[in-house]
This record gives sequence, C-alpha cells and structure tokens, in this order.
Amino acid sequence: MLSRINIFSIIKDHFKTLRSLNQSYKFINFKDFLLFLLFPLIIASIVTYKGYSFKDQLGNLIAAVAIFGGFLFNLLAIIYGQIDKIQNDAEKEDDNLKKRFVKEIHINISFCIVLSILIVISLLLTTVDIPNFRGEIILERMITGTVYFLLILFVLTLIMVLNRVYILLKKDSE
Repeated sequence: MLSRINIFSIIKDHFKTLRSLNQSYKFINFKDFLLFLLFPLIIASIVTYKGYSFKDQLGNLIAAVAIFGGFLFNLLAIIYGQIDKIQNDAEKEDDNLKKRFVKEIHINISFCIVLSILIVISLLLTTVDIPNFRGEIILERMITGTVYFLLILFVLTLIMVLNRVYILLKKDSE
C-alpha cells in the first residue's frame, strides 16, 4: 500500500548521483556534500536563528514553487524522450555515458519535484495554529528552518539540472 507513495527511493537515487564518476566510490563526493547538504543547513540555521520570516511572501512562494513543479513535470517528459532517443541510437561510442547522464537528470528532476511538494506542504504547515501548545515557538522555528533548507536545496538542485540539461543538449547538437 505505501509502496505506491514511497519517495525514499527517489531521494536515495538522487544522492547516488552526487557520487564521483567513479561509481565504485560509495559515498557522496565531498564537495557535493558541502554544497548540497552542509551549505543549505548552515544558511537555513543562520537565517532561522536571525528570525527572518517569509510570512509576507507565503502566497508568492507557494505559487512560485508550484509553477516550477509543473515545469519540472514537462521537463521530465522531454528527458524521457531523450532516453528513448539514446536507446534507439545505441551504436555511438559515448552512448553509455549519455545514458547514465540522462538517467541521472531524470532522477534529479524527480527529486526536484519531490522537493517542490515538500516545500509546499512545509509552507502550508507554517500557517497552522495549534492553540494551547507550549512548544509553538520551537515548532515554528523548526518548520521555518526546514522550509529555508528545502528552498536552498531546491534552487541548488534546479541549477544542477539546468547545467546537466544544457550539457546534454549541447553535446547532442554537436
């Protein structure tokens, strides 16, 4: 029953794409770890600690993330077309690298879609008011920090996807 909505394989596969090109190395590349995990965590912690709020822009953030999520679904369809094209042109020498690259882009786009869903849910959670709850301030800060972390991770992953799609299409046009 829960296997139909299990997103953990998407998340796990996304972090596998952050390994070096040498697939025998089982851990995330150190620089990617810094950029995609530690950097967003530090920035989100600082911004949350300083008390910056996005409450005034809540509707705009939800709309922007939802629009990006929709665009990502379209990009997923385009990438699926590329996968089909590469499998049909199996005679070229750099085909295995292209196949892997397209597969990783597919995984990264899927992860971005998952992030967009989690961001919208987290943003909506910031509007929930629980009466007579003693830890309201702590819970609010935790949710705010989570939103900032997810937003930074979303932007970084979008930039990575854009770069990978650019490289793929540039190589395809040459």
